[in-house]
Amino acid sequence: MLALLGLIFMVSCGQAPPIEKAETALDGGRYFLESLHQGDIKKAKLYILDNVDNASIFDSLSKAYFSLDKEGRQQLRLASIQINEVQEINKTESIIHYQLSSDPQKKDLKVVATPDGWRVNLK
Repeated sequence: MLALLGLIFMVSCGQAPPIEKAETALDGGRYFLESLHQGDIKKAKLYILDNVDNASIFDSLSKAYFSLDKEGRQQLRLASIQINEVQEINKTESIIHYQLSSDPQKKDLKVVATPDGWRVNLK
């Protein structure tokens, strides 16, 4: 019985983090940004378009997050994401114009539709 419980625990710990399918461009961008700024790097990575360029850019973002001191990461976790506009380029591509409450600089995030939901294209 104890061995069975141990096996169930090991299998459940090895699973990927749960991911909500992003049904809209806004959802895809928001899920990515929330996960990234909360420090849930594994979950954030699930919301990017899977290619070499995006993986490289994402690695840089991840390193930048972890290079922050404890206070800097806490500030990011507490910051709210302010969506200024969702600009539809076409039916499969949108750009989200946003900024963080902790940073007045406006930023853009490109999001594309895939069969698995909307994903962020970092390049």
